[in-house]
Amino acid sequence: MLDFKINEFRTDGADCEIFLTVYNPNGYKITLTESQINMMFEGKPLGEVHLKEKLVIPKKAQSTITLKCTAQFANLAELTGDLLSLLFKTEYIMEGNGHIRGKALFVSKNVPITFKETLTKADLGF
Repeated sequence: MLDFKINEFRTDGADCEIFLTVYNPNGYKITLTESQINMMFEGKPLGEVHLKEKLVIPKKAQSTITLKCTAQFANLAELTGDLLSLLFKTEYIMEGNGHIRGKALFVSKNVPITFKETLTKADLGF
C-alpha cells in the first residue's frame, strides 16, 4: 500500500481512498476491471474496496492505482467503541484481503490481494 486517505465522514459512513503501487512485468498491457477487497482496521471490519474505474497498467511498467472504500456506519460505530484506546496508540494496523480482476489478451483472471500495513496518526489525518 502506498497511501490511505479519508475523504469525507458522513452520517452513513466514511469515504476513503487507498493508493496501491502495482507492477506489470509482462510484455502486454493489463486492464484492471474490478476488485473486491475486504478491509480491516485494527482487526475489525471497515468496509469493502472497489476500483473507482477500469484501469490500464502499461506493459513492463509500475503504476499507482486508486481504490475506493466506503466504510459503513455500523463498522465505524464498532471502531469508535474503542476510541479511547485508539487515541493513545501511535500505530494502527490496516489489512486487506480479496482479489483484483484483470484482463489481458482476451483472458480474464482474478489475482489474490493480501496486505498488512502499519499506519500512523499522520497517515490517517489526525
